[in-house]
Amino acid sequence: MLILTLRSFAQHTSTETENHSEEFIQTFDSLLYSNELDKAYYLLSEESGGLLGEEMYSDRYFSFLYKKMKELYKKGNYIESISVARDFISKYNKSDTLLAYTYTYLANSYYRFDDFDIALDCYFTAKQIHNKDKRYKEVAKIVSNIGLIYFKLKNYERALSCYDESNHIFLDHGLSPYPYNYNQLGRINIRLENYDQAALYLDSAKSLAIAQRNKNEEFYSTRSMGLNLYTQERYAEAIPYYEAALAGYRSINARDHALDCIEQLALINIQLKNYDQAISLCEKHLPTAYNTNNLRHVVSMSEIMYDALVAQGNYKEAVYIHQNFQQAKDSIEIRQEESNKYKVQMRLEAEKRANENELLKEQKKVNEETIRAQNILLYSIGIGLLLVVIIALIIYRSYLINKQLSAKIQLQSDRLKQLDEAKSRFFANISHDLRTPLTLIMGGIEQVLKSEDMLLTDKAERQLKTGLLNGERIIHLTNEINELIKLEDGKLVIHRQYIDLDKMLKLFVKMFDSMAELKGIHLSYSKSIFEGAPIAHIDPTQFEKVLFNLITNALKHTQKDDSVTVALNKEDENLIVSVIDSGEGIPEQNLPYIFERYYQSPDTTFKTQEGFGIGLALVKEIINKHEAAILVKSKLGEGSEFMITIHQELVNEDQITQLPHLEYSDKTRGLFRELDEAESDSKPVINLNRRVSNTKPTILIVEDHPEVREFIQAIVETRYHVLTAPNGQRALKVLDKEAVDLIITDLMMPWFDGFELLEKLKESDKLKKIPALVLSARTSEEDKTKVLSQGVNDFLCKPFKPNELLQRIENLLDKKEIWNNNNEGALFINNQQTLDEIEQSLLKKVEQLVLDKIDDPTLSIHYLADHIAVSERKFYRMIKKMTNGTPFEFIKEVRMQYASRILKEKNVSSASEVAKSIGMNNVSHFNTQFKKRFGKSPMDYK
Repeated sequence: MLILTLRSFAQHTSTETENHSEEFIQTFDSLLYSNELDKAYYLLSEESGGLLGEEMYSDRYFSFLYKKMKELYKKGNYIESISVARDFISKYNKSDTLLAYTYTYLANSYYRFDDFDIALDCYFTAKQIHNKDKRYKEVAKIVSNIGLIYFKLKNYERALSCYDESNHIFLDHGLSPYPYNYNQLGRINIRLENYDQAALYLDSAKSLAIAQRNKNEEFYSTRSMGLNLYTQERYAEAIPYYEAALAGYRSINARDHALDCIEQLALINIQLKNYDQAISLCEKHLPTAYNTNNLRHVVSMSEIMYDALVAQGNYKEAVYIHQNFQQAKDSIEIRQEESNKYKVQMRLEAEKRANENELLKEQKKVNEETIRAQNILLYSIGIGLLLVVIIALIIYRSYLINKQLSAKIQLQSDRLKQLDEAKSRFFANISHDLRTPLTLIMGGIEQVLKSEDMLLTDKAERQLKTGLLNGERIIHLTNEINELIKLEDGKLVIHRQYIDLDKMLKLFVKMFDSMAELKGIHLSYSKSIFEGAPIAHIDPTQFEKVLFNLITNALKHTQKDDSVTVALNKEDENLIVSVIDSGEGIPEQNLPYIFERYYQSPDTTFKTQEGFGIGLALVKEIINKHEAAILVKSKLGEGSEFMITIHQELVNEDQITQLPHLEYSDKTRGLFRELDEAESDSKPVINLNRRVSNTKPTILIVEDHPEVREFIQAIVETRYHVLTAPNGQRALKVLDKEAVDLIITDLMMPWFDGFELLEKLKESDKLKKIPALVLSARTSEEDKTKVLSQGVNDFLCKPFKPNELLQRIENLLDKKEIWNNNNEGALFINNQQTLDEIEQSLLKKVEQLVLDKIDDPTLSIHYLADHIAVSERKFYRMIKKMTNGTPFEFIKEVRMQYASRILKEKNVSSASEVAKSIGMNNVSHFNTQFKKRFGKSPMDYK
């Protein structure tokens, strides 16, 4: 009768719409009042005939939708619940509690269908609304739900983070903790095999659940404790927990959970080979599963019985059982298939409703747009004209601004060009002006060396020859600068000849073979097979400079056992010359700049010998002059590859020029031979000026430049015993065998620089008291401050006066005892005792915090970290460093020690009393942990 009354609304004429609308509202209200939600919803969705206008979207309407959505969700009609929730959200124009709860139910429904992405979006929206309105309890619950999704997705790290965040929200706002969170934290730690942490969380969860009278969570905690032991294969210990959980679930008539416990007990009996007990459990409770139509448990119990019968050899019964649970599995599959069909059907219906709602909304929009269109049209022409004027003004203004910017950019470009030219002129002038004083210096030295009237000691003659050699090196560098500037200005003439690159590369590899062998580097040449002779039209003298720079760079930036390969290949009509090394490599951010003039990579400061940034710039200019190309590939720590691409020439044999002697390479190698060739393993690690007396202090000189090292040694050995090392690595070997009173070290050394040496010394209890004097060519105030701020005892710039060096050494040796005891900023101060005192004080404070809340089962890391004013992450690291264990292990240890003291000093009657006094309500767990720690049960210990 009611349905006929409802249908009558759709049959009225348009003239009666207003009266019927009032009748519709009255009928709708009466249905709401009588709680007949299904009929009210049917009236809204099918029979309103458009009678429900904007004015009906009132609080009572949305209250009805929300109530209907909740009812559908609780009945398990998740698809319909989603449809109603979507309808609610599409029409509701407020951001309040009702909307947040609707999003929560919508997320719960999507979670049931494993649509985790949509569920997360809905949870985050609900969280934002609750957070804005300071409903922190709801925020904490939603964060916990988000953690459950991550748990399902096996993203345990995110899940742990969510549950910790939820707990913090509860605690920070004075709310009762959520036992479910602690249960989930326990479950996750079981998955992660952190069984002790899991036990602590589950113990806390159970205590909270009991305090809050939350039976479900209490029994879930007990069951999870059993799972913790079961996972550790401690089957006998797990049985009491599952039996206790089973009894609890029966008391609240939670059949599904009770059946879960029974299954787990049966599985434990299988593991313990109590097959009869396992079969008996399943036989006893299988009818319950059948009666409740719980096919999942029917199948599981049947499978357990099957396994037990097979283990006993009772195959006939096993086959019978297998047939029965196979039928149940088939029923589950049929039911699942029907459920899936139902879900698909409901999804289609929900989409249909959503589409209908969208169509109605679109129609409404069209009507509104039609009404507005006429008004908009009236303004369109005027606004259009105004826009045309504004656009014209903007374009004109942009034109003026661009013109000004172009002029400014051109001015800056000209200025940069002038600065670049000025820089080149400056270097050209410097290189020119250096020649006059160098001529006088070198000429005077040569005259002294050749004079037969002067009698020179061997030491004086060696020092003069060193000075002359370094003068020639400076002349060489000035020649390189002048040649680079000539190339840039286009003044250097290239004299091309047809050269066989194969012969030229073989000659280079042969020249550098001895140098590579001395450094322990494998140098090889590789040529692929290709058609035609490898002839290139090049200037042999200039191309020689290219190859010399690339190969020497490769050898310089590789260590012992690394390799350098010179390769010749062909690609199309071009020859490819490659120099490949397996050395230190070039940082990716520096690659675009390595061919620029005077560029030095900042990332290799203090790592390799300083250069002038000329070599690769010269290479690039020479390659460009030959209309060829050079490309570099490099990866830090793996090596570099420089590739030259040059056109292959097809010429007759008589046109090929015989390769001249490599004069440039031979001369340059002669100048820098002593600097480039490192000491081989066959040479002594150190040079020792053997002691003749036990009274002289011993000085260790660490310097990679052999001539500078020899110069410093000559000065120092007049008063002290001297040990030397070419780099930090060798210095550590010396210090391992020899007693040293003072270290003199350079900062910039290959592979193991001065800073790394100082850090290694700082880490050693044996070496950190040795004073250090740094000798460096880096003379800026910034560099001095950087060195001294790290605790180095003294700093002396190169060049230096011998007397000043000796005086500084004497001062450091005289004050060695004073600075080591008083200078707290010194790098080598023995401050471990002070550090230990600070750490012990901090650890004592944390221990006291634990003791203050020793009987609180909810004691958390967050509480401890907050009370010593550090983050939880930093607190974890501090405890790990000071105790070699986690904060959970520290808390457990304090509790166990406190329990031990109670048992010794107080008259206690039971282990339960002790357990409660240290915040552990699970007595059996306390007994287990105490026995594990002290080797005896609590009462035996007493």
